[in-house]
Amino acid sequence: MLDHGFTYEIPDNNAPIIKVIGVGGGGSNAVQHMVAMGVKDVEFAICNTDRQALMSSDVKTKLKLGTGLEGAGMDVEVGRKAALESIDELRNLLGGSIKMVFITAGMGGGTGTGAAPVVAEVARELGLLTVAVVTAPYRYEGIDKRRQATEGIEQLKKSCDTVLVVMNDKLAELYGKLSIRKAFAHADNVLATAVKSIAEVITTRGDVNTDFMDVKKVLQNAGPSVMGEAESEGENRALQAIQEALNSPLLNDSDILGAKRILLTITSSSEHEATLEEQTIISNYIVEKIGEEARLFKIGAIFDDSLEAKMRVTIIAAGFETAGLAPVQPLIATTVEDEVDDEVAVAESVEEAPVETKVPELVADETGVGTPTFTHSGATMLPPMTGPLANGLGGNAGYTGVSLNPTRPDDTEEVKQLVNDFLSNRFTERELEAPAFSRHRVALYELPLIPDHEVIRARLFD
Repeated sequence: MLDHGFTYEIPDNNAPIIKVIGVGGGGSNAVQHMVAMGVKDVEFAICNTDRQALMSSDVKTKLKLGTGLEGAGMDVEVGRKAALESIDELRNLLGGSIKMVFITAGMGGGTGTGAAPVVAEVARELGLLTVAVVTAPYRYEGIDKRRQATEGIEQLKKSCDTVLVVMNDKLAELYGKLSIRKAFAHADNVLATAVKSIAEVITTRGDVNTDFMDVKKVLQNAGPSVMGEAESEGENRALQAIQEALNSPLLNDSDILGAKRILLTITSSSEHEATLEEQTIISNYIVEKIGEEARLFKIGAIFDDSLEAKMRVTIIAAGFETAGLAPVQPLIATTVEDEVDDEVAVAESVEEAPVETKVPELVADETGVGTPTFTHSGATMLPPMTGPLANGLGGNAGYTGVSLNPTRPDDTEEVKQLVNDFLSNRFTERELEAPAFSRHRVALYELPLIPDHEVIRARLFD
């Protein structure tokens, strides 16, 4: 638009604010499945150390991590260093209009376990709401892989606002009778459903809208979280849907007891719209399960006409514990050939013994009567008083400091004098209401006028 020689750029309010990044083979497969599901208003990208796997994917945005690599195998350090080498490309990938990023990966392998925490660090460095949705390996895959997965998840928790972990063993219990290909497809579907559900909460409009800021309030610094989703129809569809959602494989046999933050989304068709009674049934059931009232309970009601008579309930429960995010430290690009000990990795915080900082205090240094100046050293002392009240009510003429446990002096004579002054009308009523030093015209303190360049300033509470 051109107006009086000025060019105005109208912001694209329709630009996606959510990006889903699949890291490694497992994460890339999950993103591929989401694209096939037709998730809208979301940008997709995959990154991997395996060039061949990238080329075989239909996802448009791809990033090859590291140089001279064709996979990381089971080496987490190789995956991590490959991501660090591509740190600038990752920053560009997460720039623009993006406000929220989903990181999906399979934990236990080299690329997913090593690179996903680096992607999370970059997202946090850019101030993005960061959610990781990852899978933990099957029990039969061995102790080493499960240990690596656990360590990778712990690294993700340091940088992600919340982490959803899907246990493959749980999926095996549910889909054990299916063929291997179909079982793996269900695993991808669980990851996709988790991301799709949260994305739809933000991007799909409804009568009771839940926007990005609502989701951010629930998930920001939320620590571990659980999620469930289910559909049901019939007369008792509301109760059945929430009951099945809380038995979802995403919850990993966990319950929502003690959750402080709840994000609830109720989806129905416009023809069979959810009623207020159904919303109340679902909400009351959740409150009963968490054991107390949540500090934050957000409800969204959206429409999906493909559901027809069905109702879909999606619940995210978080706030089970306070997330302890590590301080943000900018990441520096490196190369795969660099040594592991190079100072280019994400620096771990080193606990040091607290150093007691002494705050400079003021000391009165009298250079003349009533003209004290100040230097920074030693303990705080009060200048000696002059005038009629120099001896004070208790007669302490030599008092120069503040006592924490002062001995109360005998003030009988002073009280008698005060009564006599009142009876003899020595002072007016207005003067008696004023402080004693004002009645006796005693200057408690005289501020010296010294040149500004001679004043030494210090912030006492740094």
